[in-house]
Amino acid sequence: MATVIALGFTWLNSTWLSFKGFSVSKNEKLIDYYLSDFSVLNTYPNGNMKYQIKGEHLVHQQSTGASQIFSPELIAKDTDGVVITLTAKKAEQAEKNGPINLNGDVIAIKDSPEVTKSFELLTRNLTYNPLIRELSSEEEITLNSVNGIIKGQGFNTKLDEEELRIHKNVQAILIPSK
Repeated sequence: MATVIALGFTWLNSTWLSFKGFSVSKNEKLIDYYLSDFSVLNTYPNGNMKYQIKGEHLVHQQSTGASQIFSPELIAKDTDGVVITLTAKKAEQAEKNGPINLNGDVIAIKDSPEVTKSFELLTRNLTYNPLIRELSSEEEITLNSVNGIIKGQGFNTKLDEEELRIHKNVQAILIPSK
């Protein structure tokens, strides 16, 4: 009788452990939370806005700590306090407060009250680093403003500086002021 009970227990234990619903492998990507039509505001300790992210969907994975955002809209302020809006098809952030990679038809718009400071930047992929407040890309870019059009390959700029560095193949069409 003891042998039958031991065999039954062994069979039950092996069946229980092999059932996929009760086991979690370490490389399985578990979704920690999922948000739909969301808005997240990241602030400084004094309450001022660092940046805001809106989007259709946000998926956060518990195992990796990464987040994916579909149809993101990222809003940050420039040195003069004017809002810069970044939109893309998708965004990914590997870790909390880490760089945010915007992918697919990225548009950066600064709509300043001073028309000469407004611009529209177009590229395929762009990285926003919220800790150092830097925008960068290695892709082709087009910068449109009232002063003209600048095209090039790759760029970087900090939101706290009034400088844009285009890495190579720079072409400019300047429109004279009236």
